[in-house]
Amino acid sequence: MIFKFHDERLETVPFLCVDGVVESGLNLSHWPGNRTPAHLKADTTTEMALRLACDPARQAWLAGIEVVSNNHFDTDGLLSVWAVLHPEEALRHERALVQAARTGDFGEFTTPEAFKVDAVVTAFDDERRSPLAAEIRGLPEHERYQLLYERLLAMLPGLLDDAARYKALWAEPLQALLRSLMRIKDVARVREHDSARLTVIEASEPLDQMARFNLARHHRVLTATRAGDGFAYEMAFQIFSWFETVTPARGGRFDLSGVAPELDRLETAGEGRWTYTGNDSLDARLYRSAPDGEVVPSSIPLETLERRFLELFEGRP
Repeated sequence: MIFKFHDERLETVPFLCVDGVVESGLNLSHWPGNRTPAHLKADTTTEMALRLACDPARQAWLAGIEVVSNNHFDTDGLLSVWAVLHPEEALRHERALVQAARTGDFGEFTTPEAFKVDAVVTAFDDERRSPLAAEIRGLPEHERYQLLYERLLAMLPGLLDDAARYKALWAEPLQALLRSLMRIKDVARVREHDSARLTVIEASEPLDQMARFNLARHHRVLTATRAGDGFAYEMAFQIFSWFETVTPARGGRFDLSGVAPELDRLETAGEGRWTYTGNDSLDARLYRSAPDGEVVPSSIPLETLERRFLELFEGRP
């Protein structure tokens, strides 16, 4: 089998789409609306590809399939493509593959090595930092991601063990994460509301998102970061709850767009409007921002906001 980034031309040949969801072909994915066989389902698509690798019915299911495809580029997508193309080798690297995939898709800090792999993959698609910047700049999406997949697939499995050689791509974000992980217990107070499946993090300084989400017991996280006499707030549904997973989300998401105007009416000072990015967004967030999108402090007391979200989430799965 070979890899081809998805476009309409694939619709004329048998293919397997991993990680994303497209209308035809076989599908191995945790995206909403996927057509993954029930016995292969797992939390990440990489884990599904590993299940497929040791499935006795693998050859029969893939009969006639010569193309593996995806319709986007990220770490879980890359690793699941590689695991389908190289099943025996993938099983030898199962632990590292799963850790990197979960770090990339769910924002989970599993190991420093997994973080480095995800940081390197992500940076390859950044025209400011990518080692392939000169080659991908200005390319149409299909050509850009075909090139990125080809180059990074060729770097596996070595990248799983040797991400250190790309230190310039992961050093800064890893340092920021580790700094937050070390400081978080000193600069943050955490309240876990189990009946509402809500974690509240009250911080005296900005903290890395992965550090905050790894600290949280639940997938609903209200962060209040001290800003002057008030707080800058973010009510976030962790990305885990967007996917179709075998492990249930620790608090599902639901539409908060109607809450935004309610909070606007409670504001007594300062410029800004409350905005909800929407349930369909991977990073579903409710926050107060200026016209330029920058998060701005709120005049609403934390006790008031926390109580309102407890009312909203109480008893909801």
